[in-house]
Amino acid sequence: MNSSTKILIGAGLTALLAWGSHSVFDKGAAFVDGLEAQAKETLAAQSVEGVTVASERDPALKRVIILSGDKSDEEKAKIIAAVKAIPGVADARWDDGSTGAAAPAAAAEAPATKEQVAECQGDINTLMTGKTINFQSGSAYLAADSNAIIDELAKALGPCAGTKVEVQGHTDLTGNPEINQTLSQARAEAVAKALTDKGVPADRLTAKGYGSTQPVENAMTAAANAKNRRTVFSVAAAGAAPEGGQ
Repeated sequence: MNSSTKILIGAGLTALLAWGSHSVFDKGAAFVDGLEAQAKETLAAQSVEGVTVASERDPALKRVIILSGDKSDEEKAKIIAAVKAIPGVADARWDDGSTGAAAPAAAAEAPATKEQVAECQGDINTLMTGKTINFQSGSAYLAADSNAIIDELAKALGPCAGTKVEVQGHTDLTGNPEINQTLSQARAEAVAKALTDKGVPADRLTAKGYGSTQPVENAMTAAANAKNRRTVFSVAAAGAAPEGGQ
């Protein structure tokens, strides 16, 4: 191989690596752009005016929405709560660091017994057997065919007083690990939000994305991908760490 050929090959590899890096960044930027747009739409739907929406992007892309505008503490608290409820948003705050008036604390439920936790976990596992919560491709938007499952889950979780349910998002092994992590977190938050909209107490749910770090099957076949893309519900007594679910 002569020197000219080596130079051409080296240049081609450099260009390919650069393209891959920009591709990952562009996907992340597009995701953050989408969160900003959703925040603006949410505030417009609630007739909120005079509030500017931005997001943290420097030194790295984040899922944190920054708000600004002249609002009372009570208004700030309501606006922040509305934006934080958007699937995929990790946090929201005012540009001056304020968070508005604090909401009154709800009375804590007495922790469930081991038997109650096991019963709740068993009901959810039985309900989810053979079922999958689906999303629109590459997004955290629930697919229409998942609405019936959400309804059933909300009913099953209704009697689970004194528990803490971790809604876990998992992706398959394909794609960029960082993007998979972000997507799995957004999907877990979307499911938790859908359940609270159906009446499940928000303080009973937590959302955590695990990306591609906990595959059911360590392979990238179509069958393995389908198994690895999943939402898991792990039940524990309030105040205890989740142990795992189906």
